[in-house]
Amino acid sequence: MICQLCNQEKKLINAHIIPRSFFSDLTEEGRAPIVIDDKAGSYPKRTPIGIYDSEILCEDCERLFSIWDDYGRQFLSQDIDEDKYVLSNGERLAYNFGAYDYSKLKMFFLSVLWRASVSKNKFFYQVQLGPYEDKLKEIVLSGDPGGRDDFAVALSKFDKEANETGYLNPNRVDWEGVNHYRLYINSHMAIIKVTNMKPPNSLHGLYFEENRDLVCIVREFEKSKEYHAMVHTAKNSRKPVES
Repeated sequence: MICQLCNQEKKLINAHIIPRSFFSDLTEEGRAPIVIDDKAGSYPKRTPIGIYDSEILCEDCERLFSIWDDYGRQFLSQDIDEDKYVLSNGERLAYNFGAYDYSKLKMFFLSVLWRASVSKNKFFYQVQLGPYEDKLKEIVLSGDPGGRDDFAVALSKFDKEANETGYLNPNRVDWEGVNHYRLYINSHMAIIKVTNMKPPNSLHGLYFEENRDLVCIVREFEKSKEYHAMVHTAKNSRKPVES
């Protein structure tokens, strides 16, 4: 079969779109994390080895993602320092991660979005990048994420631990009229601009930028749209959550 990255006919492997390590880290007492697909007729299920596709990458090409995947896991799994919360009247509004590797972290999220775009796994059915798919592919091949406004990425985190939030499938959203995609990984949500339009003003201070601290919004999980979407999907699913 043809590898989606190198365009060569090679033996393809079970390539993970979201790295397997994120799922194995969240397995507790033999129970894998819950994956929730909001597509009609879908039902929540536990996924011990993550979400993969056997029709997108050869082994050589998947190795290209390792350095970004490893850094993404390291960054998103780090211990939280209570002193780094930004407070207002005692309420947590944001979290300052401080210094980080701009290139590696941004390439992690962009590479996950590209993998989701080329995947035929139904979990990623909402990721339809059109002409931007090839542009992201060029970025993956070059390893250069560009400047702040090039496929701009911002991050938010829920106030719950990763094993309490589950996984919701990625989706498209218009943020102040500007096209973005949302990726959910552990207790974090990355929002990625996929358009040539200028970024919305409300996200300017939150987009990843070189030589600046990474600050993300903190959101109450049980008051979020994502939580209510998960509850709605669970209540209307055909089957109970698999054990």
